[in-house]
Amino acid sequence: MKHLLVFNGQYYAGENTEDNKLIFVSERSNAMPIDERRLRYIMQTIFNWFMAREIELKRIEVLKVV
Repeated sequence: MKHLLVFNGQYYAGENTEDNKLIFVSERSNAMPIDERRLRYIMQTIFNWFMAREIELKRIEVLKVV
């Protein structure tokens, strides 16, 4: 099963491996569907950033892709 991840109103759209950063965009059409394993990894990364006070977490959503 695939999911879309929405973080603070922006959709997960991949990552920049050179800078080791996750990419979030406002356009749903650019969102990247991810499997459950990848979703868990990204959620843990976001949680770690939040706990380290590197980011402000306002809202996080996981949408099923049908």
